[in-house]
Amino acid sequence: MLEVTDDTSLPSQERKRLQVEHAPHVSTEAKLVKLADKICNLRDVLAAPPAHWAVERKRAYFHWAEQVIAGVRGVNPVLEAAFDQLLARADELR
Repeated sequence: MLEVTDDTSLPSQERKRLQVEHAPHVSTEAKLVKLADKICNLRDVLAAPPAHWAVERKRAYFHWAEQVIAGVRGVNPVLEAAFDQLLARADELR
């Protein structure tokens, strides 16, 4: 689905900025994919983060994911609640 595919020719920070900017304007299906993807990613960062990620990077990822999901709110309350529960666990990051 092209709506949720990042342009890998762009620098990482630009891709992240564009995800936040574009999230509110994609289709309902794309919003669901973004929400499910961020849920999986937060679970991974909590349970088995990349070994080279410092605590600050993990927290930055949580903050950025929160910004992306703010743009898709209203699409699925159950998934949003699951995301919020994971987001609330940010203080567990080590």
